[in-house]
Amino acid sequence: MKKIRLGGHLLPGPLLKVFLIMKLAFLVILVTCMHVSAAVFGQLNSISLKANDVHLSKVLKLIERKISYRFVYSSENIPVNKKISINVTGATLDEVMASLLADTDLSYKMLSKNLVVIAPRHNAVQNIHVRGRVTDSTGIGLPGVTVKVSNTNHGTITNPNGDFELDAPGDASLEFNYLGYLPQTVAINNRNEITVKLVADQKGLNEVVVVGFGAQKKVNLTGAVATVTPGVLNNRPVASVQDALQGITPGLTVLARPGDVGSSESNSTMTIRGRSNLGSSGPMIVIDGIPVSGREFAALQPNDIESMSVLKDAASAAIYGSRAANGVILVTTKKGKEGKTSIDLNASYGVQSPTRRFEYLGSADYATLYNEALTNANRAKRYTDEEIQKFKNGSQPDLYPNTDWYKEALAKNPAMKDVDLAISGGSKTNQYYLGLGYLGQESLVPNKYMNRYTMRLNASTQVLKILNVGTNVSIVRQDRDTEGGELNWVALNRLVPSMVGVHSDGTWGTINAGKADATLAKDNVLRNMAEGGRGYARDNVFQAGLTGVLKPMKGLTINGQGSLKYNNNMNWSFTNELPALVNFMTKETMPSTIVTPNEMIERWNKRTETLLQAYAEYEKRIRKHNFKVMVGSSQERSTYRYVGVGRRNFPNNSATIIDLGDSESTSTEYDAFYDANVPLNRSYETYWAMLSYFGRINYSFADKYLFEVNYRTDYSSYFAEQYRSANFPSFSVGWRISEEPFMKDIKNIDNLKLRLSVGNLGNQNNVPEGNYRDLIAYGTVYSFNNTAVAGAYQMNGANMKATWETVNIKNVGIDGTFFKGLLDVTADYFIKTTKDILLPTRVGDTYGLKPPTVNSGRVENRGIEIMLSHNNRIGKDFSYNVSVNFSKIKNKILDLGDVTERYNDRWIERVGQPIGSFFGYEAIGLFTTDEEVAKSATQSSSTKAGDIKYKDQDDNGIIDGNDRVIIGNDVPWCNYGFSIGANYKGFDIGMAAYGVTGVKTYLDNEASFSFFNGAGVKPLHLERWTKENPNPNAKYPRLLLSADGKQNYNSYNSFWLFDASYLRIRTITAGYTVPAKYSQKVGMSFARVYVAANNPFTFMFDDRLTDYDPEIPSGRGGYPGIKTWSVGVNVKF
Repeated sequence: MKKIRLGGHLLPGPLLKVFLIMKLAFLVILVTCMHVSAAVFGQLNSISLKANDVHLSKVLKLIERKISYRFVYSSENIPVNKKISINVTGATLDEVMASLLADTDLSYKMLSKNLVVIAPRHNAVQNIHVRGRVTDSTGIGLPGVTVKVSNTNHGTITNPNGDFELDAPGDASLEFNYLGYLPQTVAINNRNEITVKLVADQKGLNEVVVVGFGAQKKVNLTGAVATVTPGVLNNRPVASVQDALQGITPGLTVLARPGDVGSSESNSTMTIRGRSNLGSSGPMIVIDGIPVSGREFAALQPNDIESMSVLKDAASAAIYGSRAANGVILVTTKKGKEGKTSIDLNASYGVQSPTRRFEYLGSADYATLYNEALTNANRAKRYTDEEIQKFKNGSQPDLYPNTDWYKEALAKNPAMKDVDLAISGGSKTNQYYLGLGYLGQESLVPNKYMNRYTMRLNASTQVLKILNVGTNVSIVRQDRDTEGGELNWVALNRLVPSMVGVHSDGTWGTINAGKADATLAKDNVLRNMAEGGRGYARDNVFQAGLTGVLKPMKGLTINGQGSLKYNNNMNWSFTNELPALVNFMTKETMPSTIVTPNEMIERWNKRTETLLQAYAEYEKRIRKHNFKVMVGSSQERSTYRYVGVGRRNFPNNSATIIDLGDSESTSTEYDAFYDANVPLNRSYETYWAMLSYFGRINYSFADKYLFEVNYRTDYSSYFAEQYRSANFPSFSVGWRISEEPFMKDIKNIDNLKLRLSVGNLGNQNNVPEGNYRDLIAYGTVYSFNNTAVAGAYQMNGANMKATWETVNIKNVGIDGTFFKGLLDVTADYFIKTTKDILLPTRVGDTYGLKPPTVNSGRVENRGIEIMLSHNNRIGKDFSYNVSVNFSKIKNKILDLGDVTERYNDRWIERVGQPIGSFFGYEAIGLFTTDEEVAKSATQSSSTKAGDIKYKDQDDNGIIDGNDRVIIGNDVPWCNYGFSIGANYKGFDIGMAAYGVTGVKTYLDNEASFSFFNGAGVKPLHLERWTKENPNPNAKYPRLLLSADGKQNYNSYNSFWLFDASYLRIRTITAGYTVPAKYSQKVGMSFARVYVAANNPFTFMFDDRLTDYDPEIPSGRGGYPGIKTWSVGVNVKF
């Protein structure tokens, strides 16, 4: 069947032409700018200069602008009347200097790679050796202080005691910079020893935070904005940067859903301030001003990140309008800086293992408990005592094995390699940053691996004094390869220990407890992984952008940006046809073990996105009044195309061409739009566009009273023309209480600010495709005059009035710094109300179409967030830091449109209750005797002693559907995280943890039921109810096969609701930084070696969950969570 999905341009004809012209101009400028960025890397090697009758000092300044050299000289030594004429092309420095200093009494000397000293020949400036110490106000040495010779890039850093030493000209000056302290410049004056005392910047007034379309001093922020220090992301062995964010800041929840190599970035989920609607709740992610997908964000190299901001309330996020309903994550990548070329290398190697894996009992226990389950159902035993003894003594492993299927199936300690290389530098007018990354990760599934290559180039050039032009290019290539069949995790959990995996003669297992078992032999995951097929995936992302910053007058900055992004993905897989196995005992073939047919599937998709945006910002200060105004506009467009083909019945398993398959035997795939499997022989294309206008006004009085207004208007092609625009305003105020005169005598409060904000955001992510259009599909058959005629049909009902989901957020917060910077506190309380949520409308049975969605739902979130951090130094050698964050969010459904509740399997959405409510019977223990069963409300005719007892909610003596209630919720009562770190004489250690409390998970089927569909048994089943131990609070009811225990298994009930609260140690790191005096001897400015562990320990609050990972998406089996142990090195040149 061919499906046609219609899309339209957002702009009318004339504006569309303008947009196309802008795109063409953007491509031309992009090519030009790429040429400019390429030139940046070669400009340091030679000098081209032309000057006529110019003073020597001016010629030296011209050279400084062109290359990275810096000249140090005294103006008194430069001949006043000496004029220079020079014309050179591609000359070396020696050639130029020889020409310039000819006929003078001057000479020059290179003191470092870019420092040139000019002095009279008879009194040349000599390089002297300077040593010293940098301390705080109490005299304690400060480690890691940057010490640099002024006007050069030559310098060093202080050791753990605060000591430093370097060579420098005797008449030069040294610059000292250290985070949290005011910078200081000290003249050397030919001294060999210098002591410097830095002054603490207690209020952190100069810290700048990136916000939407700009940056603000942290002290002036009026919105709820959290910052993430890039250092906390480095040295953590994870394949996805978003997994590294878990537990770092309150309100940002990262559920690190496990996934096979190359897919974890798409499995993990992020939410800001909880689930606020009944659909997608992921935040908007912006990298260097360009919106990106979660998959692109996950591939970002942590070493490339300069800063990261999390916008949580309407005041901070409204500038992004309809994209910001679920919050915004802003990332700024590193840029080049003036100075000599620097190289930063970070490399690590690690081994992986499951955080937890399902634990199954051995064959003897399995057989014993299986017999007990049969006895409980009044059925004959299956295993004899002699067979159980053979399982115990292991005398006949080919007939009575004890197979640990997880141990046999999973790879042993698969490797993970991560290498980041950054090269940066530049002159006054040209700067560059080049980041290269490689991630190689082997899977827990044997013969499966992933390689990811990344490149990021940021370059800029000062075209004019008032104009700076830059380029940013990002490339991601990810290869995933499988040299065998896929691992079926559900089948793995159903394979019993009494089944042979591989016989002693090397043939695949066919025997289960002394008898041939064709069903389990066919499902043998070891065979399928080795012979089941092959496949690969190739993912490519290319993004190129152009930026321009124009400063035509004081206070006015005009920013322009254009971006083109191309994303291409290809997946190919072949499932082999496998021959019949041979019975190990009889040597006869087993026809039912044939795996057929073979199948090839190939999928392609590509997405092209363009962005054009410009904004102007003007700032003016008049005495105590400070004004800042920003206005701008943006245009986005996205095109997506998908092609999928699949066929079966190929002549052999070596085929690689789709045409070799049977054209009448087409594969199928699930389509969410149809909510059904459809033939995999199709393609479709979708379009989307948005036009936006936005602005912001900031005002402050005496840097004490702060006001901010944001406004954005969006036009989206997701909606019908008359409903496609919406406005998103926000307003916020701040009061820096600590700046009031009455606070001056309170010594322990360094900074205290109160924030209030209110505003609206929008959401279009949950709009079904074609919701306002009548979509037409081709592929049905009509009969005309008894003749079948192919034709088209209407697929869905349309809602022309569908519009945006609207989010209103009210926020009150406080920021404080106390005890001379020892304690930082941030706290927020918010009310987040989402209305006009798009929900399916109710239609009659005769409607005949997929019903449209209408704006009818409403959800409210209320929550509190707290962040505490403490940094301190004890003595001259020891420093430490501690941070704690906590968030509690309460969720409630306020409206579901034309209904008050909606059911979905074990879930219920009910007005007045939270999203994620479990619905079922309330278990009140286990029946201890058959007499108790007879006296209780009737449950079923099969209910016996040892079965689950349900509460009769309506006291009518019958347990039926009317007794179902809300039995729990999967929303945590609170999320929390904490981290600690310490440094001592170059040694450092750190630990970070994340946890949740008050959350439930429902585990059934293979996750908890005994013998479900033939599956094995777990340690939990040993603590069952028995006649010998009729404990009403036993951890498991009486043992039954799934077919015999429907009274316990088939009805959703609270017995299978587990406490999923947990504490996970996210990371542990330990490292040693080599003293600078040693690393500099081999040309390194910094060297550190470290060991790190990711997810090393997990503590579950429910002791029944001994083998359960709280972040896996299903208890039925799947790729487990991963813990990694690694060693690494970080060096800088």
